[in-house]
Amino acid sequence: MTAAQRIAELARRRALLAVLFFATGKTKSVTSLRGDLETVHGLIASSDQVRNDLIWLREMGMADFAGDMATINERGSDVVRGSAQLPGEG
Repeated sequence: MTAAQRIAELARRRALLAVLFFATGKTKSVTSLRGDLETVHGLIASSDQVRNDLIWLREMGMADFAGDMATINERGSDVVRGSAQLPGEG
């Protein structure tokens, strides 16, 4: 993976957390998240990329992901608020 690809990956994951943080009920579907990445953050991603990022966020303890629904949790919310760091940043 190139440095540019890694930066894009981290930006996409951070944006996913932000979308979930501001979502009603802190929960959204993959399709909705993919759309919000593009319209709100200007990031183009496939549904597979979104799913893989959500799996990674789940493994890092920042979101819950099952089926096609994702929910941000306390640790993920801390990243959005800036009181915790996304692994791989900094």
